[in-house]
Amino acid sequence: MRWVLSLLLVVFITGHAMAKAAPLSQADAAEVERLRQYLNGLTTLEAKFQQLDARGNVATGRFWLHRPNRLRFEYDPPNPILIVARGSFLVHFDKELKETHYLDQDETPAWFLLSKEVRFGENVIVQGVQRDGDRIGVTAQQVGREDEGAITLIFQHSPIKLLGWTMVDAGGNQVYLTLLNQTLGGPIDPDLFEFRPTDYD
Repeated sequence: MRWVLSLLLVVFITGHAMAKAAPLSQADAAEVERLRQYLNGLTTLEAKFQQLDARGNVATGRFWLHRPNRLRFEYDPPNPILIVARGSFLVHFDKELKETHYLDQDETPAWFLLSKEVRFGENVIVQGVQRDGDRIGVTAQQVGREDEGAITLIFQHSPIKLLGWTMVDAGGNQVYLTLLNQTLGGPIDPDLFEFRPTDYD
């Protein structure tokens, strides 16, 4: 099965109940603010990634981020998918089929990576905070898009680091992405965030 519903294009469905989040405890609210400040402090990030779905399908590749508004996911063969964001659009390109789809960045789950400033409480509802040893999960969803479900961001508590995230596809299956071998704050070639279909002719 082609991974057309790859990480940033996966359709979320978790139900209307997600919209009615219980108030966070003081400790959870403080933790969310700490993690929010960490996300807003990110400038550049380069990493390998591994993506796993509930059926056991595994995809790997490389990821580049330059906040705000720029990212690139390039999947390793045989997966032909390339995802590039620059400016206000996100491009999903299938190298094999030569098919290109353009999306508004605000309409994708990439909002927390691409926005100039990550804010919780106004346009994004925090549904809850989960702790598992030195890992913390923050589940959030965008206001007005409750039917599209939620994303859970996974962090290492100390030292703080974004480890990856979990989503739910249209069939109710979870998709997990883990960031590996991260490099933070280093220079990234700006040409990586350009998309030219002719490069893949």
